[in-house]
Amino acid sequence: MNIKKVSRNDPCPCGSGKKYKQCCQALDEQKNIPNTRLRESVPDLFKQALKYQQAHDFINAEALYQQILTISPKHIETLNQLGLLLAETARIDMAIDLLNKAIRLEPSAKRYQTLAQIQIKNGQTDDGIHSLRQAILLNPGDYAAYNNLATQLWTQHRYSEVISCCQNSIRLSPKQDAILGNLAACFMIQGRHKEAENYLRQAIAINPENYLRYSNLLTCLCFDNNAFPDTYFKEATRLNALLNSCSIPYDNWNNASLSPKPPLRVGFVSGDFRNHPVGYFLEGIITHLDKTQIELFAYDTQHIEDGLTARIKPYFAQWHNIATVSDQQAAEKIHQDGIHILIDLAGHTVDNRLSLFAWKPAPIQISWLGYFASTGMSFMDYILVDSISVPEQNRSHFTEKVWYLPNTRLCFTPPAADITQNLTPLPALEQGFITFGCFQNLSKINSHVLDLWAKILKQCPKSKLLFKNYGLKDAESKQEFIQTLTASQINRERVILEGGSSRETYLAAYANVDIMLDTFPYPGGTTTCEALWMGVPTLTLAGNTLLGRQGASMLSCVGLENWVATNEEDYINKAVNHAHNYNQLSHLRAELRQKMVKSPLTDAPLFALNFTQALQEIWQTQMG
Repeated sequence: MNIKKVSRNDPCPCGSGKKYKQCCQALDEQKNIPNTRLRESVPDLFKQALKYQQAHDFINAEALYQQILTISPKHIETLNQLGLLLAETARIDMAIDLLNKAIRLEPSAKRYQTLAQIQIKNGQTDDGIHSLRQAILLNPGDYAAYNNLATQLWTQHRYSEVISCCQNSIRLSPKQDAILGNLAACFMIQGRHKEAENYLRQAIAINPENYLRYSNLLTCLCFDNNAFPDTYFKEATRLNALLNSCSIPYDNWNNASLSPKPPLRVGFVSGDFRNHPVGYFLEGIITHLDKTQIELFAYDTQHIEDGLTARIKPYFAQWHNIATVSDQQAAEKIHQDGIHILIDLAGHTVDNRLSLFAWKPAPIQISWLGYFASTGMSFMDYILVDSISVPEQNRSHFTEKVWYLPNTRLCFTPPAADITQNLTPLPALEQGFITFGCFQNLSKINSHVLDLWAKILKQCPKSKLLFKNYGLKDAESKQEFIQTLTASQINRERVILEGGSSRETYLAAYANVDIMLDTFPYPGGTTTCEALWMGVPTLTLAGNTLLGRQGASMLSCVGLENWVATNEEDYINKAVNHAHNYNQLSHLRAELRQKMVKSPLTDAPLFALNFTQALQEIWQTQMG
């Protein structure tokens, strides 16, 4: 055999790129193996293994990688590539072990990012976050690493850290409209709407073709009383023009041009056919729709499914997922399905597909349930409301035609029996003081609301205020909120702060509250209904918009008109008066669930009948 000698300072024959003395010399000496052409074959073996792997021939690739590691156990690229192969073939623990070995031999930002991806995919989010932080330490100039870290911190509701990561990413690469949008989302969650608006406008300036940024901006503007209606409709007009420019609307609709025989074919477009406020309000209704009158079609805009999804699917004649389908393809499908009335359940909220509606795949298109203002879109024909949430004088707030449902625009599906606890006595009877509560997101709790609550606490000296939401699970967000409370003259000792939890634990927390205080201008929806179901009344301040009057509509529906304030002074007076009447509160707590059961707010059969009649009348009005 013709043996080629390699000195200690020569490149190692294994192809690692290191000097022989730093790589394989010690191993060769330990095993008394001569430095032969066997090691020189490693680069060629690696190239061939890589070709197999790229061609998805994992069996041959793995065999060659294992052969290389027999020759050169410290061949870093082989450890790395074999780790990726094992991950791709669902041997995650082995993959992580190999990638960690490669990192110990030669740490690099790229390897840490690769390791993080596999850890996160395996559900090891904390380990993945640690690996991403190590990647940033090794390469602090990599904006993508900050983005990946921000994504994982978001899943843990660590919004202040998300903001820090996004800001570092923007510092390194300023023209990232997606990251600016993520920053805005975090500020929205923290209730910092002006900052959110600023970042959204920056994102739109960078990428004016991304219609979802306009939707985010419109949602953000709903928190600003001064922005409605002028600024709101100005931005809606820009979005409307953009969507219309990107679509070719249908102008004929198969059998829909004639008066159809029952049933009406009704399509729902939503990303919230699951455990979500929209799902909670939708479930009871669709189970009571008469299939001889209404045939339901679902067009799901995302891939998340859960127990609620499984329960409602049987009530749809067809179920289509359009999450990865283009607007044109989705519109073509809806058009081919012969949908008579297409209903949007999202408005400008997350996972919306308003862009699809611009194609006008159905002759009648309606906005309902999941949004709390006009879409501002010319291709939306109607919006379903009730007379309390939209008085006659407020019709001008909508570009859509306003259609009134009897009693209520919403019908709440009570929590399932397995997570609903029995009603509990009024906590104040045992504690000797009133506990006010607010379970709304931090985004709804602004300084003006807190200033008002401070006045209520001052007039109820022993009272306390319990907050519960996911934003409080983030330590920095919690500390910032405490500072906001202090600025509003609310003593920390008067406040109880709890993070978000499972729905069952969340419902149980109402046992510790006597009175819920509603936020404004963005009041509660699902939280108000859940509080009522648990026997806890909510005090709301009626505004002058569909959103602002949401609480007033729901409370009036269950006969609690005396819990609806007309102005801020009335809000304070009602809170104090109710707080001083333990007997009345105790009596109301005991009967509130039954009041809900007997009210239109939870009467799904009645709502389904009214809903069906409304759609039939809209059809006759528009097409008859």
